[in-house]
Amino acid sequence: MKRAALPLVLLMIFTLLLGGCFGQKTPEDVVGDLSGTLDKMEGYKSQAVLTMETGTTPMEYDVQVWYEKPTNYRVALTSKQRGITQIILRNDEGVFVLTPHLKKSFRFQSGWPENNGPLYLYETLARSIIDDSERQMKMDDKQYLFEVKANYSGNRSLTKQKIWLTEDFKPTHAEIMDSSMNPLVKINFTEFVFNPTFEKNAFDKDHNMSTSSLPSVPTMGKATGEGVQEQPSSQFGVIVPTYMPEGVQQGDIEPVTRDGERVVVLKYKGAYNYNLLESRPTAASVSYEQGMPVNLGFTIGVLAQTGDNQRHLTWELDGVEFTLTGDLPEEEMVNVAQSTYGVGGK
Repeated sequence: MKRAALPLVLLMIFTLLLGGCFGQKTPEDVVGDLSGTLDKMEGYKSQAVLTMETGTTPMEYDVQVWYEKPTNYRVALTSKQRGITQIILRNDEGVFVLTPHLKKSFRFQSGWPENNGPLYLYETLARSIIDDSERQMKMDDKQYLFEVKANYSGNRSLTKQKIWLTEDFKPTHAEIMDSSMNPLVKINFTEFVFNPTFEKNAFDKDHNMSTSSLPSVPTMGKATGEGVQEQPSSQFGVIVPTYMPEGVQQGDIEPVTRDGERVVVLKYKGAYNYNLLESRPTAASVSYEQGMPVNLGFTIGVLAQTGDNQRHLTWELDGVEFTLTGDLPEEEMVNVAQSTYGVGGK
């Protein structure tokens, strides 16, 4: 009896050893499970705090993301410095950048966020892990910590990123770093829910423009009563960016009239040739054939390729609309745009 039981005991021990070996997942197993989670999810809601230190002044945002498979997106970015909320919305009508407190919107045709998705989207984080064959993974306080390449076309100084995921693949924290491993962009997720339910009008443009949950703040106009703001005058001081790329000189500043509106054109020549147009448009809605939203730190801009080595970047700040056109690389365009923040008109 004892001899007959010996092979059974050895088999049980061998099975337990195998179970111990295979019970611990390899990085490839974890990435496979992450890929399966991404494929199976029907949507998510997240809440996070985004900190950007890529400009001259650190910027903080409260970020709320809603995603409904396959292509509905609503991203609400609230600047803690300015108290202003803007919304990036994608639905069957296109992609929009909404500024509800000004009742202004940009509409454009775009592959966003498939093309150059931002850090605060779950798909961007997951895909950067799945697609990097040189990824590194370790456990950090019962979370998966991945170190992977960063691929953000708007800022070539961002080269590495660290991403923390729970064991059920919910994001908790992420950092994008430069080549010296200094974190320049951080995001802390305070809430994340897979497969939530959405109201029918959650991704409707008009509903998001009129929702009362968004803060309404004064612009450059003066209060004329309780909660009523004067519309800013079409006259405004010229805002000169504080940043110029190396090898560039500022040229003429020309006031012109286009479609009955006053426009100021600042010209720059040298290593790059570009113009900066400033105006106070009266149209509440503007459409573009192409483009993608770009977070400038203080507002959201629309960036489009207009020809061979030609781009234009449009953004609005305190009622002034800026359009930067020329042969500047995307990163330099963002640098010029960011240097208009906090600059008084002359």
